Amino acid sequence: MKKSLILFDIDGTLLQSDINQIPVSTIEAIQKLKEAGHELAVATGRALFLVDECIRNLPFSTFVTANGQHITHHGEVVYENAIPTEVVENLIQEANKLDMVIGLLSATRSTVTGMNDDVIESFKRVSMPLPEIIENIHQEDAILQAWYFSDDFKHLPETFKNDLRFVPWLSFGADIVPLNGSKAEGIKQLINHLSEKPEQIIAFGDGHNDIEMLQLADIGVAMGNASDEVKAHADFVTKRIDENGIYYACETLGLF
Repeated sequence: MKKSLILFDIDGTLLQSDINQIPVSTIEAIQKLKEAGHELAVATGRALFLVDECIRNLPFSTFVTANGQHITHHGEVVYENAIPTEVVENLIQEANKLDMVIGLLSATRSTVTGMNDDVIESFKRVSMPLPEIIENIHQEDAILQAWYFSDDFKHLPETFKNDLRFVPWLSFGADIVPLNGSKAEGIKQLINHLSEKPEQIIAFGDGHNDIEMLQLADIGVAMGNASDEVKAHADFVTKRIDENGIYYACETLGLF
């Protein structure tokens, strides 16, 4: 059996967001993978402080967070890729002109520039608390990514095409990351840091922000609840999260 680096998205992959729980079979699979000697990592759009305690309590040694912009390995920060402050400032100004709300995420806190029904619904869907409105957070913290809470991006992607990427969510809205930012790029940085390189990379995901990660992996696994677009980039499509999808894939692929 090859010793692998196995990465898991959170929302819709590890965590069933509608009930905010990890399936029992997933917990069992994670424990078996660890016992088999694999290196286990989380790869999520969330910042580390937004990762649920139930996930932190599992045997993950590495957290690739903020869509690859911040990486901790055995508790040590080994990589950070922030959006330049002036770009964040310009993004806020342009969104304000359009009367649009954006969110900002650093390694330790988050904020939104306003509040509306789309913002409330976005956080509700992933069972995350609404952040406070913090003025000028980008002047104090390194901003790892921004959030956009509408499916109408206006001219923003074109305006910021040299600085930012808009990665759509499954429903509406998008993560906004540095132009060179993605989970895949974060994983490359992680591998550069590891003293012992994995024999293969396996990645599990269900969202648009997982596509590059699935493409990078030697085996990209899409959850059964993923969209057809995401599934098209996977090497293996497993069952849904609520149908023991992770355990089924690990067993089928001979990972334990």
